[in-house]
This record gives sequence, C-alpha cells and structure tokens, in this order.
Amino acid sequence: MEKIYQDLKTIVDNFYQKYEDLSDEITSKSPGNNEWNLKEIIGHLIDSACHNHQRFVRLRIIDELVFPDYGQDNSRWIQIAGYNQMKFQDILSLWRQYNLVIANIIKGVDSSKLDNYWLLNGERITLKFLMTDYLRHIGDHLNQFEKTLKEVSGGP
Repeated sequence: MEKIYQDLKTIVDNFYQKYEDLSDEITSKSPGNNEWNLKEIIGHLIDSACHNHQRFVRLRIIDELVFPDYGQDNSRWIQIAGYNQMKFQDILSLWRQYNLVIANIIKGVDSSKLDNYWLLNGERITLKFLMTDYLRHIGDHLNQFEKTLKEVSGGP
C-alpha cells in the first residue's frame, strides 16, 4: 500500500500546484451537454473522498461493511454541496487536504485488514481493491478535468 500512498500524494500535490491559480471564471464555465464544469469535477472528487474515507476507516474496524453507494446520486451531491457558489481555490484546497488524510490512512493500513470487505448488492469489495481503485478513480476524473479545461478555455 506504500506505492498507492506515494502515488496519491504525488498526484494530488502535482495537480494542486499545476491548477491552484485557475480563475473562478474559467472553472465555472459549463462545457455543455450536461457535463460537469471544473468546480463540479473537483467537487465530485471531494464527495468521493468523503465516502471512501468512511469506507477505509470502517473497514479497518470491522470485517464486513454494509454502507450505501452514492453513484447514482453524484450530480445531486454536487448540487447540494453548492460547489459552483464556492471559490475554486477553496474547493481545490479542500480536495488536496482531504486526500492527504486519505493517503495517511492508506499508508497506515494493517495488511491483515485488506481482505475486509464492503458488501454492495451482494458483491464483496475488499478494502485492498477500494484503496487501489480510489487512485484509478481520481486519475479518471483528473483526465476529465484536463479535457474539460481545454474545451472551456479554447486550448489545443
């Protein structure tokens, strides 16, 4: 899990440094077609961090977790949180700080807990898979962020 810890810290710090100076104007621009703007993409990653924080901690305490999924409600979470009314710098800072906490949780995980699982619709999803997949999920949305940034800024 040390590699996931290191990779998460590196990805978060590099992304933060690269985009911390983006304006609220550009990060609020809608790319159209009901797609999330830049604030909403990072907001979604904050919501994901919140849910995964719960999973990662609880699965270190108990062997089996029954916890709701929020996947079908992603856009509602974003709307309810009101990320579009916030400053992008605040959203990005929260995302960064939250992920530093999560990285620390991943770093400190006892390997005997990695087979503890989240029970979702009859499927057992191990803590090891959740921690590994969390990194993939972030990468997918950071790629989405960069693609959306090109669209809304008219870049290449």
